[in-house]
Amino acid sequence: MDEQVSETRAARRARRDAMLRQAPRLPEMATVPRPVVVVATLVWCALLVVAVRIDPVVVAAVLAWAGLVLAWGWPRLLGSSSRFGSSLAIGVAGVLAPVASVLPDGEPDLALVPAALAIGLGLMFGHQIVRRDGRPRLTESIGVTSFGLALAALGATWLPVTLGTRPAALAVAAFVGLGVSALADLAVGIQRLRAWLLPLAMVLGASGALVAAAVVGEPGPAAAALTGLLVAAVSHALRRMLSVLPPVTAVRGQLASAAAGILVPGVVAYGVALALVG
Repeated sequence: MDEQVSETRAARRARRDAMLRQAPRLPEMATVPRPVVVVATLVWCALLVVAVRIDPVVVAAVLAWAGLVLAWGWPRLLGSSSRFGSSLAIGVAGVLAPVASVLPDGEPDLALVPAALAIGLGLMFGHQIVRRDGRPRLTESIGVTSFGLALAALGATWLPVTLGTRPAALAVAAFVGLGVSALADLAVGIQRLRAWLLPLAMVLGASGALVAAAVVGEPGPAAAALTGLLVAAVSHALRRMLSVLPPVTAVRGQLASAAAGILVPGVVAYGVALALVG
């Protein structure tokens, strides 16, 4: 009996070692270019560059639009069992967070963002309470919605970066770098480049930010390159993580992926602005 158990354990170890030696295989949907994601990212970044040059309120409007698109596609992309409730909570938070950031006088301030997030959380739990379908996969549904709420709230961190001449120039560089870095997604179908897509996106992001900074005149090369590199890395990593989900093959899933990739890097740009620009 002991010998049989020993042999079984040895066989398991051998099988595990053989699996570790094999090259990991990505799901098929993660190896096909998604042009909708790239085009949507480029369009949002172009609109945000223009919005930064106009007024923070316009930036808030573009971010609110991205929040609504995220709410439309996120529950389906991650397979929430309560899509209506998830979309409702994420959509309300996705609109309220940027709008609250420019209230009441149009000057970006994150003080009211927690209130917007609290309203989204209240809607999320309230909807779960009134559900009459037995609440299947409750924990999963709450996790999906909470993740979407976090993304929506993070999008508001772009707004303080648009306040003032130097931070606004940093925001322009960040959006240009973010848009240019999305072009790396088109190379996912090339097997030799697939393992290098993250470094490629980071290089493209830094290069785009440097060009934008040179055109605008600010910020300095170091701040621009660092910002472009970091926002590109965060955005690309999130999109690649979502690319293994089957619903990403649909247009709705791709638009939600693009919206998430636009909203999340705001906290990185905000951190760089606080550290290097002031």
